[in-house]
Amino acid sequence: MKKNEQIIKVKVNQAELLITEIFKKKSCHTNEAETISKRLCLSNLKGHDSHGIVRVPRYCEWIDEKRVYPNKDHKIILDSGPLAIIDANQGFGQVMGEKSVVEGVKRAKKHGISLIGLKNSGHLGRIGDWSELAADKGMVSLHFVNVRGSLLVAPFGGSDRRGSTSPLSIGVPVKGEKHIILDMATSTVAEGKALVAQKGGKKLPIGALVDQFGNLTNDTEALYGKIGPDDVPNPDKGSGAITAFGMHKGSGINFMMEILGGALTSNDVCGVNHSEIRPFANGMLSIFIDVEKFVDIEYFAEEVKSYSNFVRSSPPAKGVDNVLIPGDNEQIIFEDRSKNGIPIAREAWDLIKNTAKKINVSEINRFEEAIIN
Repeated sequence: MKKNEQIIKVKVNQAELLITEIFKKKSCHTNEAETISKRLCLSNLKGHDSHGIVRVPRYCEWIDEKRVYPNKDHKIILDSGPLAIIDANQGFGQVMGEKSVVEGVKRAKKHGISLIGLKNSGHLGRIGDWSELAADKGMVSLHFVNVRGSLLVAPFGGSDRRGSTSPLSIGVPVKGEKHIILDMATSTVAEGKALVAQKGGKKLPIGALVDQFGNLTNDTEALYGKIGPDDVPNPDKGSGAITAFGMHKGSGINFMMEILGGALTSNDVCGVNHSEIRPFANGMLSIFIDVEKFVDIEYFAEEVKSYSNFVRSSPPAKGVDNVLIPGDNEQIIFEDRSKNGIPIAREAWDLIKNTAKKINVSEINRFEEAIIN
């Protein structure tokens, strides 16, 4: 097996400590560095490797390029009962996303429902994090996200970039059961999955990308161009695009994410032309509903559980082990990886280690010690 195809496993707790050290070296306060590291590792634990530790080198580059700033405070720029808009001031999304949930839950507890706009946020990571946090507080939540300055996705029938990956997440708390969490990009794949594939991880399905002529492909060169093994992949360098999921239907939802997450939050949509690329930021429109203020909570839990079991009991199609509902697969992966470690391409782990070397993180040998033999 070639080095760039080798998959290793790393200890979760060791990965968290090492990545915390990297962000402390990049001037993040300890609490912020720990939060970023924890949420990146949790993304891997839930099977969302595209939003996990593979992003560490890119985040470090973004700090240097002033696309994201350590230790930023948020500001509430609209405060009107159940409504609020938060300016994240280009702070880290792993921190600012949590602040938006705290604000949304607080207002929904008072009013029964709240609507929170978050603008100018650094990369928000796995959007399911925010659905899970809200569900912990008894909230149904919906999160519509845009990616300003990130033209990556071709519209249905198009051959160049006109949209972003624009994720959507919906969370449902179920009393006495695991939360039900839908978490998905509205592109065929998240850009991070292309990042994982480019660094020796799982290959993309055919049709996840298009080349500059609109031909379906899974070759990550369409997205990143030609790059060396020690380069951090930059999606701005490729001439192709990611496709929207589900043909015209997914393309329509992808479009609406930009309107809700970008225009309605005043974060700005991802782009309006190719000559003036807007600075990167995530915008997120979130709705929080306090279940017990809206409907009898016992009734709601029973209905959700009954329907969940009804769907899961569908006889599996050929080649399928079990029928799953949103969140089931993440829970299965979480239980496995919590015990057995996070899988990552050797090349991607080496790039994280090289990033640590460049900023003089001590005890570089710990990166090798974190690998499970």
